[in-house]
Amino acid sequence: MTAPLDLNSTDPKYDQSAIAGFHSLEAAFFRLKAQELSQNALVYQNLFGDNSEWVKGARLLEQFYVTAAAEQDRLASRHLNITGREPRPVPGMRPTNP
Repeated sequence: MTAPLDLNSTDPKYDQSAIAGFHSLEAAFFRLKAQELSQNALVYQNLFGDNSEWVKGARLLEQFYVTAAAEQDRLASRHLNITGREPRPVPGMRPTNP
C-alpha cells in the first residue's frame, strides 16, 4: 500500500510529477465547470434578462472557477519546476485567461 501524497510538499523525495498531475487535473475540472457556468449564464440571460440574479450568480461562480483553475495551474507549475519539467496544457481545454 502506498502512502497518500502530501500535496503541499516541495521535498524532491516526494513524487512531484504526481502532485503536479493532481493539480493539473483539478485545473482542467475547474475550467470545465467555468465553461458550463458560462453557458448557463447565457441561457439564464435569454430567459430572465441581463440583470437577473441567475445571470449574476452564474457569472460569479464562473469567475470563482476560473480563479481556482489558475491557482491549480500555478501549483502544478510549482511542483513541476521542482522536477525541472515544463507544464503541458490539457488537450481540449481553453486557457484560464481569456
